[in-house]
Amino acid sequence: MEVKDSFKENYQDQVIMHMLINDSDENSIKNLSHDSYINEGYLYLSVKFISISNNLTSVFEKLLEKHQIQVNQYMSGEYIQNFFGSDISELSIMASKLKNGLNKNEITLVSKNTENKGFFEKFFQLFS
Repeated sequence: MEVKDSFKENYQDQVIMHMLINDSDENSIKNLSHDSYINEGYLYLSVKFISISNNLTSVFEKLLEKHQIQVNQYMSGEYIQNFFGSDISELSIMASKLKNGLNKNEITLVSKNTENKGFFEKFFQLFS
């Protein structure tokens, strides 16, 4: 994905938490052939990144490493609260809903290389 690579190249001191399709009209994302996204035969989208400093992630990782906890993904509390507005009741539940695809404008990154590991490989990796 070129936009993600461009972000990583220009903001090497940041970790991407969220990639969002900017959209002033929430309904137009459902129809990607909408005129505002087509220009001379090319499809384009405006993307917004929400990121966190590498320095801050390093602090979290060092603190949690002592307790054998590894962070796989960071999420912005401000983004979660802004998405739900005054309807927010339990932050962890709302974060889970967003992580599972509730916001249709959030881009989910999928790894190109999916390794098919066997049972024993997974088992030994768990204890190493």
